[in-house]
Amino acid sequence: MKCWRLDLQRSFSLYLNKELAPDRIKRIEDHLLDCGMCRDQLTHLRTGHRLAAQMPRLTPARDLWDAIEAAIDREAMSGSRERQTATRTFLNGSLVATWRKRLLSPAFALGVVAIVMTVLLLVQSRSANRYASSEQEIGGLASFEAIDRGEFHAVSISNIESNTKPHVVAEGYVSEVRVNDEDGDLSFKLVDNLQDGGPFIICEIIDPIKLAPPAVGSRVRVYGVSRYDGQDNHNWYEVHPVLNIEVMR
Repeated sequence: MKCWRLDLQRSFSLYLNKELAPDRIKRIEDHLLDCGMCRDQLTHLRTGHRLAAQMPRLTPARDLWDAIEAAIDREAMSGSRERQTATRTFLNGSLVATWRKRLLSPAFALGVVAIVMTVLLLVQSRSANRYASSEQEIGGLASFEAIDRGEFHAVSISNIESNTKPHVVAEGYVSEVRVNDEDGDLSFKLVDNLQDGGPFIICEIIDPIKLAPPAVGSRVRVYGVSRYDGQDNHNWYEVHPVLNIEVMR
């Protein structure tokens, strides 16, 4: 099963370099206990770091300009005759005549037409894709349709604390949308009742998943990874990262 804990995976390099805070290290190591995919990814990354560390360190040569200048002079001397011949040919008009003949040939005209048509088709295709994207209220993962939706366990907002499944789908109303000060990611609060501040789920959208934020007050269905955030002043359940959002009609 594919792991979608992108928030942890993008910190693996910092983890190997011991550049993370202790609480962040503990969060990654707790996840590695249960996730074979991330353990394999971290093993490959650690192997790459080890190979890079074993490579010899090379110091670039200093004061290369003398050698470069000498090479330029040699090239100038060897190519002077060819440049003089080419200049005479151009001045005599033979090169101009040759190109005039090519420009007026039917084959050249057909080639220009083919290039213009190709460019127009590309522009039209990009415009169509842009229009299709703007028509969507919520943009999901391009590959989400390839994901087995049977992997996602339906949970209710009020009962998510009893959930033990990693991949969940939850429905509710969007009561708040904001940008996190810590990492710049976008999050929104999912509730059962807009008039009640009772049970809620924090849903977070992170890079590289590109999703448009849902409108406050809309009812949505959210697919993503479930986890409990037990940090000080948090103590809530999250869907992090969010993998797809569907607006409920």
